[in-house]
Amino acid sequence: MSTEAVVAIAGAGVSAVAAGVAIWQALVAKEQARTAEDSALSARRQADAAEAQVQLMQRQIDGEEAERHDTKGPSFTFNDRRIDEDRWGQPRATVLLVQDSGPALSRVLVTASGQYVTGIRVDPDEMAAQPSLDFGGSSAGTALEICVGIEYRHVLPVQVTLRIDCTARGTGATWTRDVAGSVQRPPERRIGRTRP
Repeated sequence: MSTEAVVAIAGAGVSAVAAGVAIWQALVAKEQARTAEDSALSARRQADAAEAQVQLMQRQIDGEEAERHDTKGPSFTFNDRRIDEDRWGQPRATVLLVQDSGPALSRVLVTASGQYVTGIRVDPDEMAAQPSLDFGGSSAGTALEICVGIEYRHVLPVQVTLRIDCTARGTGATWTRDVAGSVQRPPERRIGRTRP
C-alpha cells in the first residue's frame, strides 16, 4: 500500500471521527437546548404561580381592609313603621330610621324602593315624591322620620327598602347600608264597652 493511500485512509478516518464528534456535539447541543427550554418553561410556570399567589394575597388584604372599613361604619334600624293617609286621602308610610352606632355623618342620602313605593315625600302632606332625599348630618342615636309615598292601590303589608348612602364627617369615608321592613296600617281601636 502506498503512502498516499495510507494518508488518504487516515484522512478519511479522521474526517469520519470528526464528523462523528460533530454529530455527537450537535446532539448534545440539541439536548442542552431542550433542557434549557424545559427550564425556561418551568421558570415561567413558577413565575406565573408566584404572581397568582401575590394577586390572591392582595385580594385577601383588600377584602380584610374592606371588612375593617365596613365594620367601622354606621348601622341603622328601621322602626315605628305605619301606613296612614295624608289630608288628600292618599296613603303614605311613616318610618323612623335610627342610626344605632358608627361615626358622625355629614351626609345621609336615603333612597326608598319596593313594590307600591313611589319614593320619599319631602312634605308628608303633599303627594309629590322623589326617589332620594338628603337628610344632612347624623350621629349615633339620631332618628330620622321618613315619609314614604305609597300607591293608592296597594296590598298590605307593603315592603319598603331604604338604601342609605352616607359620608363620615371629617374623613369623607363612605358606606352604603340597606334596611328593609314591612309597613301595615295600625290596628283599629274600638271605642265603647266590651261585653263580658
